[in-house]
Amino acid sequence: MRLGILLPHRGVIIQSARRPPVEDCWTIARMCDDADMDVWVGDSVVAKPRLEPLTTLAYVAAMTKRARLGTAILLPALRQPVVLAHQLANIDQVSQGRLVLGLGVGWGLPAIEREWEACGQNHKRRVRDLEEHMKVWCMLWSGKPVSYEGRGFKLTEHTIGPLPWTDAGPPLLVTAGNRGEIIPAQIERVGKFGDGMVTTYVTEDDIRKLRDLCMAAMEKHGRGSAGFSTCVYTTVRLEADAAKAEALTTDFLNKYYGGGVNFRGMMGLGPAAAVIDVMKRYETAGVTDLCIRLVGEDQVAQLAWFIRDVLSALKQT
Repeated sequence: MRLGILLPHRGVIIQSARRPPVEDCWTIARMCDDADMDVWVGDSVVAKPRLEPLTTLAYVAAMTKRARLGTAILLPALRQPVVLAHQLANIDQVSQGRLVLGLGVGWGLPAIEREWEACGQNHKRRVRDLEEHMKVWCMLWSGKPVSYEGRGFKLTEHTIGPLPWTDAGPPLLVTAGNRGEIIPAQIERVGKFGDGMVTTYVTEDDIRKLRDLCMAAMEKHGRGSAGFSTCVYTTVRLEADAAKAEALTTDFLNKYYGGGVNFRGMMGLGPAAAVIDVMKRYETAGVTDLCIRLVGEDQVAQLAWFIRDVLSALKQT
């Protein structure tokens, strides 16, 4: 199981939109690279403001050598698909194939609907738009001329360059089963387009069930499920006192989301031993990639603690 850290690129904006402490993000990216961990970013424009994810990943690509660069998650339907295909291929090329794309359509909250309006997109079309994005990307990333007419755009024997680093292109991890909700259309989407799934607020049983359903969907579509990736986005706060960790996390997540989200599943809250136990339970459940969001404004200190007491112990087992 690969471990990665979500950059605090929303947290620094919560601290200050005018002068965010962005150096924390770059310090964490370098620490992850040195520790053989991955770097992840989330996505939002106006609903949950943060450093823009794609330009942030491009900057991080230049300061790292080994860390994979992931999105957990990117909201493609806020953007134009041909332009986005070009941007993603460029990041994958300059990072020499380190891009990993967790993709979704966002929460069904009023603030998210207003975000789609702000970006000139139709919130009710977001699922169809996501699927069209993935279809168009794969055609353009093949290197062959593409003719295709989509919603508001037309390709006529067009190609893009650069192409992604490999023929396969960046892995596409499609959202499914958040909060343990089994939605057949999400499973089908993974089966049609995904190289794996990305999910959050899940239990061990949720993970196993989702993995089996998604792999079966891939097989149904004749795509094969060898190398299937199971990515979970989770939350960690290291504290000697577990009750303090839980209280800090509740406060942090309410500020992060602005309320309205039901938090469930496994989170690593408390002493290092408790966090290690949660990491091992994720791995046993079949998770291949763990995107860890650290709680609090002291993220550099939290990551140093995690590397020293959690990561080192996991490497010894």
